[in-house]
Amino acid sequence: MHRLDLTTGSSLGQDGGVRVLTWNVQGRIGEWEKRQLAIESALASVEPDLVMLQESWVEPNGSTQASLFAERLGFHSATAIELAGFDTYPQATYWVVNAIISRWPLQIRRAVSLVDENGESTWRHVLAVNVDRPTEAGGPFLAAGTHLEHGVDRSETRSAQMNHLLKETAELLGDAETRKQSLPAVVAGDFNAVPWSDEVRRATGASAPYIPAFVLIDAWEACRNSTRGDTWSTKNPLVPRKAVYPNRRLDYITTTAPRLRNRGSFESCVLVGTDPVDGTQPSDHYGVVAEVVL
Repeated sequence: MHRLDLTTGSSLGQDGGVRVLTWNVQGRIGEWEKRQLAIESALASVEPDLVMLQESWVEPNGSTQASLFAERLGFHSATAIELAGFDTYPQATYWVVNAIISRWPLQIRRAVSLVDENGESTWRHVLAVNVDRPTEAGGPFLAAGTHLEHGVDRSETRSAQMNHLLKETAELLGDAETRKQSLPAVVAGDFNAVPWSDEVRRATGASAPYIPAFVLIDAWEACRNSTRGDTWSTKNPLVPRKAVYPNRRLDYITTTAPRLRNRGSFESCVLVGTDPVDGTQPSDHYGVVAEVVL
């Protein structure tokens, strides 16, 4: 398979370029084994450097979907398996969590449940890792994957979770002065929120940020794409035609700011997984892939 053209034509893992993919892969819903093969095919064709997965399955015996994908790609994986709900639901045959795979080794820094508007822990969480990229390729950096609360009426909950996510990320990056002199973090996932929502506007600095002088830069917006980039779309046969609120951009790749000068910008950002593979639609969400100058 040839590498997906993201308009740059450059090879990845060189000159500070990192190809990042985020994708909600829909757990084991429907014909999940066929879908898993379709996802594997899409991953191979994109040839990412770093992949953030949401609704990635884990089993009580410790088997993980991410490790299977990583094995196929010759990558490394990290999964928030300790945040699965097997203690609460011992009869469950699988659970879905956030996971990360990468061409470089990963070290889990935090796997933390995010709190709601009442300060109570939820099953939504952030998985933050150090990506041990070699110095000659640009050096190590922080990556954090998440999946926020769904529901058009749950903005207040998502706002609390986003605030918690940003606090955890900022703390891992260091104080304000340190962050200005460091590589940014890559923060990506299914935010379950449209770009004009309160939670995304505050996270990206379009309105008063959660943390003073600390925001996320949205790859799709930064690349000035001519389309909305809906990742939950009725063009996808797995999305119900009568869904309460279809045709929305819910999935994001971002980098933190402030950061080291000339790092964290984006060369391109496109959707992936939009077409069936051998007759199978990979997921009910489209993936997002971006070329990050890192």
